[in-house]
Amino acid sequence: MIQALMNSLWQGGFVVLIAAGLTALVPQRHAATRYTVWFVALVALVVLPLSGIVSFADSSAIPGAVIRTTTVVSQLTSQAVNATGLWIAALWLAGVGVCTTRLALSYVRIAGIMRSSVPAPHLGEGVFTSASIAVPVAAGFIHPIVIVPDEMPGALDRADLECIVAHERAHIRRRDILGNLIQRLVESLLFFNPWVYVIGRQLVREREAACDDWAVLSSIDPDRYASCLANLARRKTRYPSPLLTPSAIGSRQMLVGRIARLLNGKAGQVKTNYLVVTGAVVIFAALGFAFNTPNGLASGGSTVAASNSKNCTADVMVLNPVPPQIPDGYGKTHPNSQASVMVTVAADGRASYLKIVNASSPVIGKAALDAAAHSTYKPEMRNCKAVSGGKYLFHIDVGP
Repeated sequence: MIQALMNSLWQGGFVVLIAAGLTALVPQRHAATRYTVWFVALVALVVLPLSGIVSFADSSAIPGAVIRTTTVVSQLTSQAVNATGLWIAALWLAGVGVCTTRLALSYVRIAGIMRSSVPAPHLGEGVFTSASIAVPVAAGFIHPIVIVPDEMPGALDRADLECIVAHERAHIRRRDILGNLIQRLVESLLFFNPWVYVIGRQLVREREAACDDWAVLSSIDPDRYASCLANLARRKTRYPSPLLTPSAIGSRQMLVGRIARLLNGKAGQVKTNYLVVTGAVVIFAALGFAFNTPNGLASGGSTVAASNSKNCTADVMVLNPVPPQIPDGYGKTHPNSQASVMVTVAADGRASYLKIVNASSPVIGKAALDAAAHSTYKPEMRNCKAVSGGKYLFHIDVGP
């Protein structure tokens, strides 16, 4: 698990690069499609590092430069994990605990705001007002509602209020409340990873732009809507919305960008182009294939690329033998003890099957079995490719 978390640091760079390249090909008026591509990237940031449990048989189509680069990086992260694994695990668990606690407190706060909010039928069905918030939000996972600050109806004209409500209704129709929850959970899990915040910022930007498109589609004039956003920008407070609620008001810089997008005629497309999204899924799946080939792209450094080997045919070798855990004084009471374990090595260098061949006692046999299971191996090479099924005889001797 810790190895996967470490791999997410460098694999995230590939994910963001691909997502940025794909969205650069999608016009700005297709904010819904751009948002979905970035959401797929967020999921890939979690899934790709965990996909190392799957091995693939052939990596000949992958460029050698990619194999060499990712192999070196994976080996370095593996060494870092081996050296400081316990500390990394402890710090990660502590960070996840803090982040999830923040999410839980935000949920409690939102639930309290929803209970104390007052219906505002003059603003529309499902619209409420509350003195406990400073910005309008969409809240509620099962029965979502729109909540606006109680002073806002008296401070803004009817047209601006309609724009705000239309935007928040768009969050509900697009199921952005659930999407925002997933985003926050991933950010809590990978709080240490800068790439998750790069993706998160793009998600917020495209999500708000997509809701602007929905609002314009509901018969609101784009110029009128841009004027509404300008009024919000002037009124922008320093109080952010709760973590688990999407809001019509983002950062002032983001508001300016949304206004420019509306005035430049780049709003209005609310449909998602699933052909582009499918392409993104296929590319990220191919990236997972590249990261987890038996030639070592993300195998934790236990193998090396076949293209770098001078000898394209080789038997199994042990790379990092783990010393057996023998009870203190066992060698004195049981001199000349020994055990042998036959290890079957998979193409990714892991021990796939172990069998005790001989052992002078159950204690020494179990110690040899555990040591063989936790050791790392270089797999059998045939025609410059790693293959499964290679055998290695793991032997230990215990003297007095």
